[in-house]
Amino acid sequence: MHPGPHREPAHRQPWWPLLLIAAGAWLLRIAGFFHRGGALGYPVDYDEGVYFSAAALLSQGLLPYRDYFFVHPPGIAVLLSPVAALSHGLGPALAFCVVRWLMPLAGALSTLLSGRIAQERWGTRAGLIAALAYAVYPEAVTTERGPFLEPLLNLTCLTLAWVWLRPTTTQRQTLRRDLLAGALLGTACAIKLTAGAWVLAVAWARGMSHEGSRVARVILVAAGVGLLWLGPFFLLAPDAMLQGLLRFQLLRPPDGDSSLTSRLLSLLVDGRLGLTLLTAIGVTVALARTRQQDAVTERLFCAAWLLTVATFLASKSYWSQYNAHLAPTTAVLTGLGADFLARKFHSPRTQRITVAVTALLVLTALPGVLHAAKQKDRFLLPLGDTLRSSVPTASTLCAFEPAWAIAADRLPGLPRGTPAFVDPYGLMLNDALSASTRFPNAEAAFQDTHSQRTALQLLPRCDVLLLLGRGEWQLSDASEQWVREHFTRDEPLWRRNP
Repeated sequence: MHPGPHREPAHRQPWWPLLLIAAGAWLLRIAGFFHRGGALGYPVDYDEGVYFSAAALLSQGLLPYRDYFFVHPPGIAVLLSPVAALSHGLGPALAFCVVRWLMPLAGALSTLLSGRIAQERWGTRAGLIAALAYAVYPEAVTTERGPFLEPLLNLTCLTLAWVWLRPTTTQRQTLRRDLLAGALLGTACAIKLTAGAWVLAVAWARGMSHEGSRVARVILVAAGVGLLWLGPFFLLAPDAMLQGLLRFQLLRPPDGDSSLTSRLLSLLVDGRLGLTLLTAIGVTVALARTRQQDAVTERLFCAAWLLTVATFLASKSYWSQYNAHLAPTTAVLTGLGADFLARKFHSPRTQRITVAVTALLVLTALPGVLHAAKQKDRFLLPLGDTLRSSVPTASTLCAFEPAWAIAADRLPGLPRGTPAFVDPYGLMLNDALSASTRFPNAEAAFQDTHSQRTALQLLPRCDVLLLLGRGEWQLSDASEQWVREHFTRDEPLWRRNP
């Protein structure tokens, strides 16, 4: 298998077809907001509330680790904080909507970069298929409607790849590209720890081309930038940061989909079989070209895809939204697979037919994506109205899902001194780790008294509790009895007894 004939210089390859697909990707993502409820009317995930709350609190001086328990690197909070700071003037609910409207732009840019990387390496038809694959990748579309980790993580990794893979003409240009790529790699790891897969992919991609000095430069810069991201927070709360980033991640009980078969089906089959077939061809071609000196793009994306899949299969926790981080590698490898198939035919007409067929295979994901865009959350907006009207501003509201408070224009931990229930799920699971036994799953951990320790210290400082299904799941039977003894039910709230 060979990389194919000479390509036109990158500056002569057209951007406009990729821009059209990127515009379509943006429309596909904002389609979820086209109804009466707007951005808040589309279902809000627990994680969205956590990341937005962390960013908004950071903009007001409350820091992760030091002021509340946080289980991720600080990158997401720092990057979102300039927009989340609007909550101080516009209110958290409207600021959250602004963030949700901005995230589709990250998806459009990632679509554009996926296509451009494939186009510069294998030609325009590979670029078109790659851009199309990213545009309709199911979990990418879903997560790029809100403040998840994956939209910014994907954009950072694709920018890193685009910067680093472009040819250079001078040593100075090479140095600048390596420095920027290292900074982006360090930033990706500061957003989500699983970006470590890209560190290994970077090492393999150019290491096989005997460019060890470039690899070392990028990784050293990434390490330095990572220290800049983490260092200030570590100096302020070293123990809490180590607990959230290391102890919690390594020792947490399993949660989400624990079946290996179910994970494989979610990763490779559900709503994406056409994509997976083309990706498998792309991976096969990339592996066959491994020893070729110039196959840096093939090695980088193949290694990142394989390592990310392995990480998801081995992870103690897994939810389908994690799949969104496979979108960049899947898209570029799909472009490679489509180009390889087209080059098997000499007739231009047959090649065009082959590209059309591969495009149709990619678009088999579209019906499911369009169906998902029609989802509506009929619960959150009425709940926000109820909380605004029935909970006085001076009363401390403690919600077991931060999005519930955001809908009512409230943030956990504000005013200062009130309980910072930013991530009660992570907080209580972390407490469960102090038990001498290991739990088979999160549900069992929540029934243990150790998991309730910090929560029971914070609940007496709450005037109003909002438990609903999540709070009832996380509180043990004994803790729920304590709530019934000290609070009075006022559906859907619990109000503290005088």
